[in-house]
Amino acid sequence: AAGLLLVHTTESATYPWTTVLSGWTGPQVRLETPPGSLVVAGWLQRDVAGRLFQQGEKNLDELAKAAARPGFRGVPLGVRLRGTVRSAIRRSETANVLGRLPGRGPLAREAVLIGGHYDHFGIGAAVDGDSIYNGAEDNASGTAAVLTAAEAFIRSGVRTARSLVFAGFAAEESGLIGSQALADDPVIPLRDIAAILNLDVVNLYGRTRDVSALGLDQSSLGQAFAQAAGAEGLQVTENEEALLQGSYFRSDHFPLARVGIPGTSIERGSEFVGRPAGWGKQQEDEYVAKRYHQPSDEILPWFTYDGAMQQLRVTVRTALLIGNAPGQPNWNRTSEFREAGEKRRAGGTW
Repeated sequence: AAGLLLVHTTESATYPWTTVLSGWTGPQVRLETPPGSLVVAGWLQRDVAGRLFQQGEKNLDELAKAAARPGFRGVPLGVRLRGTVRSAIRRSETANVLGRLPGRGPLAREAVLIGGHYDHFGIGAAVDGDSIYNGAEDNASGTAAVLTAAEAFIRSGVRTARSLVFAGFAAEESGLIGSQALADDPVIPLRDIAAILNLDVVNLYGRTRDVSALGLDQSSLGQAFAQAAGAEGLQVTENEEALLQGSYFRSDHFPLARVGIPGTSIERGSEFVGRPAGWGKQQEDEYVAKRYHQPSDEILPWFTYDGAMQQLRVTVRTALLIGNAPGQPNWNRTSEFREAGEKRRAGGTW
């Protein structure tokens, strides 16, 4: 395809149109040599797309249902659009930030990554007079968690057989660019990266009875995670909504999974101590509707960090288990990443 236009609905995107505006207006960031780049990429509001299909004597809803069935083939819309875009290219540099805590013994050449993206949107379009896009939850919280994990290992003196690499990924909000750059040009051979534990939005809402993660059904990482959670007295719950929304494919573990590295993004639980059932979901919905990718994503007076520490302890315990295991985690037989994993372990290139 030469181009791609996504039809936005809050349900399918999992966020409102205001989130699209904050991410797709103003300067756009791309890797200098992106593979297979589209000439045109963008979004259409649902009602605008519907009118466009009507001009081609097509029904958007009917075609969307047909496209969800196996064997669907695209149909010409019969509509031509003409537009002009004036753009200027400015080259700039950013960097992933990585720190390595050496392992002990013959497995020290291998590594477990603990990472999270440190970027947000900076200064942008003003909303209610505020133009500073703080990114407190997304993802200053995850960045702080990665740094705290590194500090915990250093202060405790605990060392794992495999090295631990703590990563701050750049330009996640521009399309997972930092983690994609690491996957394309790894500083550690891909076959030696055992796993990636990603922290993208950490629990600032309070203690929970459970903890969750994306992609637990993809690899044997799920077993290590369950053991780590159990050691903290936490149940492992699956976020079915995130599964249906394809959330596994939307953060910095994903580019590494595509080249065969087992990965998960560790997330807050939903059963909050001292709160009624459904309270966590209400807070999540309010965040997405009002603060996600907005200037209002800032530290709020009622935030607390004990839930973040639960989440972080599970992350550290998982890293300990993987770091000291005799072998690396494996993709499950049903995982779409299994073939890439086998190729990675064989030393293949992409």
